[in-house]
Amino acid sequence: MNGMVWVRVLIGAVWLNGGVEKLLNPDFPRQFAASLKAGGFISQAPPFFQDFMRSYVVPHAELFAQLMRAGELTLGIALILGLLTNLAAIGSVALSAVISLSQGGVGLGTGLGSPEFLTINVLVALISVVILLSPAAKNLSVDSRLAKRSPGLSPLLTNRRRG
Repeated sequence: MNGMVWVRVLIGAVWLNGGVEKLLNPDFPRQFAASLKAGGFISQAPPFFQDFMRSYVVPHAELFAQLMRAGELTLGIALILGLLTNLAAIGSVALSAVISLSQGGVGLGTGLGSPEFLTINVLVALISVVILLSPAAKNLSVDSRLAKRSPGLSPLLTNRRRG
């Protein structure tokens, strides 16, 4: 197994861990809603994202909590198995960006506190871009098996040309 497969599986495990934690906490949707109503995840967000959160997320907070739970589980399983890896990597970038925005986005710190630029969400997003672009990340995956059965899908699934 090459290093990029390990990277793909590791990022999948990060998402799966988050999803399982939310799944095992039956109060998560209610807690998420209560946190949003108290201003959590909104006060630090950029103004354009605060408007989105107040208009769409807060009124439907429990639904968004369920979507977050399902999204993290789906991304984790897809990346670990290498199933629709490119789509999962794009989803990983998107969800990481949403989480990062809800926590205030990225910024340059003063060097005196915790780093603000390279947060875990930024790192997951950047590594997910590498997974998306890397044909080696698709080795030992469901995608590579599907591409062998249907070579026409190879560029889409594994970033490799038919050959």
